[in-house]
Amino acid sequence: MFRYLAPKDGPVFDGLEKNEVVYAKNQPEYIPLRALVSAGPQRRVLSRWNLTEDQRKAIAAGDDLFLILRTFGQPLHPIQIATGNGEEDLEWVQKVLLDEEWELCAVKESK
Repeated sequence: MFRYLAPKDGPVFDGLEKNEVVYAKNQPEYIPLRALVSAGPQRRVLSRWNLTEDQRKAIAAGDDLFLILRTFGQPLHPIQIATGNGEEDLEWVQKVLLDEEWELCAVKESK
């Protein structure tokens, strides 16, 4: 049986909160998802997920991660899954992950 991960209850990266978008903010059927959206043509959406202690133990013991995407019949977008501790260099995050020179793009919150 799957043990589902939950989005982090807090910023994607401390210090970049003002640049976050909240997906499904006003959609009670979904869990709101805080994210950063890149300025580049790929429009990467970066979110952060927490693992419970049981999930961490399961992965350490050899369990795999499964990714379930709802495409609603549309083509599948390229995805990536990564690990990190949230202490990554913010300048690196802005330049490499978010395609920014020095400022993050302003994106309106999704409804």
